[in-house]
Amino acid sequence: MKNRLLLALSVSVIILSMLACSFGQATQTPTATEPVGNPPVNSPVNPPQSSLLEIASTSSFTDEYNGFYVFGEVVNNSGSPVTTIELSITITDASGASILKDDNGNPTASDTFYTMLWTLDTDESTPFSYYFDTTNGIPADFTVSVTDFEESTASRGNLQSENVQIVEDGSGYYILTGELVNLGDQWVHVWGLTGGVLDDANTVLSADWTGTYTSLLAPASDTSSRNRTPFYVTFPVPTSSATQWSLWWDAEIETDIIDFDLTVEVTNSYFDEYGSAHLVGIVGNNTDKILTTLVVAGLYAEDGTTLDASYSYVPLPIPPGRKVPFDISYFGSVNWLPEQAALVSTFSAQIDPWNTYESTSTDAPLTPTNENVQKDTSSWTVTGGFTNSTPKNLSDVTAVVSVYDAANNLVATGYTVAYPTGDSFAPGETGTYEIYVYFAPGVDTSGFTIQTFLVAEISQ
Repeated sequence: MKNRLLLALSVSVIILSMLACSFGQATQTPTATEPVGNPPVNSPVNPPQSSLLEIASTSSFTDEYNGFYVFGEVVNNSGSPVTTIELSITITDASGASILKDDNGNPTASDTFYTMLWTLDTDESTPFSYYFDTTNGIPADFTVSVTDFEESTASRGNLQSENVQIVEDGSGYYILTGELVNLGDQWVHVWGLTGGVLDDANTVLSADWTGTYTSLLAPASDTSSRNRTPFYVTFPVPTSSATQWSLWWDAEIETDIIDFDLTVEVTNSYFDEYGSAHLVGIVGNNTDKILTTLVVAGLYAEDGTTLDASYSYVPLPIPPGRKVPFDISYFGSVNWLPEQAALVSTFSAQIDPWNTYESTSTDAPLTPTNENVQKDTSSWTVTGGFTNSTPKNLSDVTAVVSVYDAANNLVATGYTVAYPTGDSFAPGETGTYEIYVYFAPGVDTSGFTIQTFLVAEISQ
């Protein structure tokens, strides 16, 4: 899963298929970070378990904010699956004295932490990382050792990565994006996904885990392409030159599947006046259950390269036969890198079946009162109030505003959650809400209308 590091994108003229928006052309030439200074000498020390679990590499560097990072990789040579891999680290100063402290601030000889992936099959590996604040001391040496693990089982899925891109964000982090694809004939649950960079000697220089992906992938035969998911992972740029990127995953065949009948539709897409991308759409519930679900979105270049990924839970539980709007707008790459934003051509949106479940909350609808809409050039501010008209105490109230164009198409949405000043909204008690809705710059909003839903959660 290691690949050569590519840090340059070709000049592209993009004909965009994102709805209701247009973007310019872009030339992007990200540059690799040059080595700065020399990291402390690292001295891997392995206990007797090292013949079973090997620390294949370690590295370290100190960033511009005086954070000291230790990275490395553990390989499972035990011949059987293992889990809960515990590591121990020592960090000493130039005199050889430990500069680590325990949770109570007292000096300690070592500290315990865990690998990024929880379970490894035989011959699989996982990165690890440890962070130390150098205001507590200047590291001169460190050691990392395997101290414990447990036997486990594994039934691995057949996955591969596609359409991968890695760029720098300009503030000291790499952004690694792509798609993870299930090539097998069974469902696969991705328990963990990490990404990082290495040098020519396969030393892990930097890595981190991510939760931005669809965690349950359908078989390769799925006609809706639910066997693939976009992903997004970010990690610090090391001071040593990286020459290749890598992905590590913990993915198991899953047979106990509840595949709820949900539909997802993107009704609008655009960049707002602040440069944030929006994918607006609706999720429909075709079951007889009240469901909560997660929508995962991807943004792609014309050649299929994955530029970004993000996700959002729908703001309300979805009743049977109903639809709930969503807006995914917290994209970590294109929202901050104009050259990446200009490359966006297509998008995807999908439900994560693993994060779809029956709602356990008891809800009640409320009626908005004294609603007002302040209409600015490219954004609206919707304010209003409500009264707890139920005989029950309410723990919170979710307000969702949907904006429709003259043809009754959903073009934008926003929501907020109102909380009581005390433990709950008592019967007859009032509250307020304020929601910001953003549009594409220059869009004609003269024919736009809004619809507001208030749903209260009854205190248990």
